[in-house]
Amino acid sequence: MKNELMTLSEVARYLNVSPPRLVRAYCNRGTLDGIPLPAALENTSFRQRCWLRDDVRQFRQRLQRVRHHA
Repeated sequence: MKNELMTLSEVARYLNVSPPRLVRAYCNRGTLDGIPLPAALENTSFRQRCWLRDDVRQFRQRLQRVRHHA
């Protein structure tokens, strides 16, 4: 069974962006390429935050659609 949670490094790798770019996106506007990023489960340091795998998967699908039509 797959782990239901993803760390920041896993999310960045899955989205094909660098971890620093992902942290900047969360800190600045909370969006990546104009799409709102999925919310973390807890508002802790980025090293400790986790995201639901399904939320990240859905975000990636929206991001791919936007990038494809750009």
